[in-house]
Amino acid sequence: MKLRYTPEARADVREMLEYIRETLKNPLAANRIAARLLESCSRLKDQPLMGATLAEKVGRETDLRYLISGKHIVFYRVEDDAVSVIRILDGRTNYMRVLFHEQN
Repeated sequence: MKLRYTPEARADVREMLEYIRETLKNPLAANRIAARLLESCSRLKDQPLMGATLAEKVGRETDLRYLISGKHIVFYRVEDDAVSVIRILDGRTNYMRVLFHEQN
């Protein structure tokens, strides 16, 4: 299967790595996280159903699946010919608000 990243997922990773490199001054950690995320996402090409369904976790109708990668969560959708990575968020993020635009 092909692996696609939405612009939002690309921005998530870019902002995360920039924060770690620039604000935390830890380029080695940024490189490790980038490598881990790439490896996790790459495995989805061969095993697209390896992540759990988000609907079971949140009790809400959605076709999204998720995969834990270190301290981050990869949210993705399995399509006919590809896996689309929708968002990549820090595990401490209120992902319900981010994914479903809920107000708190």
